[in-house]
Amino acid sequence: MNEPINSNPSAPSSSRRRRGLLIAGVILGAITLLGGVKAFVYAKGGPGWHHGWGEQMSSEDIADRIQHGVKYMLSDVDATADQKTKVTAILQAAAQDVHGLSDQHLAARTQIHEILSAPTIDRARLETVRADELRLADQASKRIVTAVADAAEVLSPEQRTKLMDEMQKHHHGWHSGGK
Repeated sequence: MNEPINSNPSAPSSSRRRRGLLIAGVILGAITLLGGVKAFVYAKGGPGWHHGWGEQMSSEDIADRIQHGVKYMLSDVDATADQKTKVTAILQAAAQDVHGLSDQHLAARTQIHEILSAPTIDRARLETVRADELRLADQASKRIVTAVADAAEVLSPEQRTKLMDEMQKHHHGWHSGGK
């Protein structure tokens, strides 16, 4: 009953703000990683990112892109060579794990084509394939978020804050037409 009254309840505390920035950073990092992982998953032969004129990206190409992206993003936060190596290894391992799910995704796509090409649409089978795809996406998403959290723990809190600031600047530029 005698607790102090916060005169400005809408103002977040410092730790609350940092936690919010970290969560936003994890989400932005996951989205960034998801783009790289998407390229990795579809490099096996499905539609997706291409290298050159219609050539599918190889596992090595995607590993190289992850390495390049880590080097680029972590240079802005003065990460050490050891930190960059660790983060690269974490993200490349996640890409490999998610890539392992690509056969299941491609099989589901084939099933959807079969279902929708049939004389009669089997709605129950279509629903089963949809639910399986959601489970697969959830599995991939969990692996990606784990990797992003593991990678974030390699950096100091100051580096993570600086990285989130840099990502926010880039994000703002993308959505404002570069202004």
